[in-house]
Amino acid sequence: MVASLTLVWIALLAFLATNLDDLVVLTTFAGHESYSRFELLVGQYLGFGALVFASVVAGVGLAGLIAAHVRWLGIAPVVIGVHWLWRETGRSATTNGATTDGPLTRIGTIAGVGVANGGDNIAVYVPLVAVLDHGATAFVVSVFLVVAGGWVLLADWLAGRPVLADRVGAHGDVLVPVVLIALGVSILAGLI
Repeated sequence: MVASLTLVWIALLAFLATNLDDLVVLTTFAGHESYSRFELLVGQYLGFGALVFASVVAGVGLAGLIAAHVRWLGIAPVVIGVHWLWRETGRSATTNGATTDGPLTRIGTIAGVGVANGGDNIAVYVPLVAVLDHGATAFVVSVFLVVAGGWVLLADWLAGRPVLADRVGAHGDVLVPVVLIALGVSILAGLI
């Protein structure tokens, strides 16, 4: 029982330490009128699942290879952010800010940003996995997956607060790409 509680705390602390920035990004997506809660959940689980999978693989033996190149994942949010800004500047006033991207594109964007923002996740999860046995790793991963879903619900709730929702809604089409570009540049510069 104590070992399980210890693992829960380790998993929660590792998740919180590596995903506070993700909460800001998810809240920004949730505040944008085009993104549904379902798309946020699926995108979060695809992106976060890829990070956890990569961390488990790396923890078993590829840590040096992945760690040496993980900052280059920062290119993805820069490209997505620049594309978003470019698309927004070319959009007519009649579209009222709503995106014409389909749900798969929106899900892919969320997942891609999650993966690109995951350098700190990999940096923390790889050594954690490396010191845990297989059972403990499976337990920690299951805690991560439960909390990742809660993270989406929290982001959706935060975006639903009137003051925050109004600010994000009024500036979301500029805020999302700026956050993405800043995040990507920070990752590329090794600040995250």
